[in-house]
Amino acid sequence: ENKGHQVCMYGYLVTTKPVRTVKGEQMHFGCFVDCEGNFFDTVHFPDASRQYPFRGRAVYRLCGRVMEEAGFLSLEVTSMVKLPRKSDPRAG
Repeated sequence: ENKGHQVCMYGYLVTTKPVRTVKGEQMHFGCFVDCEGNFFDTVHFPDASRQYPFRGRAVYRLCGRVMEEAGFLSLEVTSMVKLPRKSDPRAG
């Protein structure tokens, strides 16, 4: 229902795959899991990869356009922010 629309999503980073474009620029594919346990894939083209680099495993806020290719949905990321880790209130 969100195909082609701009959305923001939250997800925990599972893995990334760096690749080179035909022009030799670095871009990334990402895999995240949301708060309901669903996996979703992301595409980080060179501009987004440079401006919003991955900063380790964490929860990220990802904004971009939902795209479909070969029957699979992915988020074409236009911005990404690593969220701060919330401390455990039981500790301490």
